[in-house]
Amino acid sequence: MVARGTIEASRAEEIAIKFLRQHYSVIKAEKSVLGDGERVWMIDVLASSFDNQKKIEVKVNAMTGMIVDWH
Repeated sequence: MVARGTIEASRAEEIAIKFLRQHYSVIKAEKSVLGDGERVWMIDVLASSFDNQKKIEVKVNAMTGMIVDWH
């Protein structure tokens, strides 16, 4: 259960995947953790580019759904 006004993990994963699809072939979201005092979803996404798979962490603001950071 998340705090009132906070987006669910599944919605944060959708946002992260949609964002990464601009640059990568997304395989799946592997792990979602609500951190930073329940303000940021940290989502590990498995993606590939030119047959090279890698895990990318995307941070999504838990209140607004905006991308905060990714690497």
